[in-house]
Amino acid sequence: MKTLHTPAPWSVIKGSPQAGIITAPNRSLGIAEVFGGGETDIANARLIAAAPDLLEALRFLLADYVAINGEKLTQSPVPIGIAMAAIAKAEGKA
Repeated sequence: MKTLHTPAPWSVIKGSPQAGIITAPNRSLGIAEVFGGGETDIANARLIAAAPDLLEALRFLLADYVAINGEKLTQSPVPIGIAMAAIAKAEGKA
């Protein structure tokens, strides 16, 4: 699957007055900035920086689940539905 977003790894550079600037290799500008500097703001910056890794992990887990349990996904539809919705949201399909 083609990745449309800036490839990982993303990281957080703490700045002022920003809580952090989210950056990636080979990018002269940041991907995003989180303002504030409080504990919650820094946690938000870290969560944004983890997004590409979380998406990749979720794709692998969902593929493994389908491979083990079949296409019907009858054993736990709620977590699978949440995973599928999260992937669609990340890919701009929701």
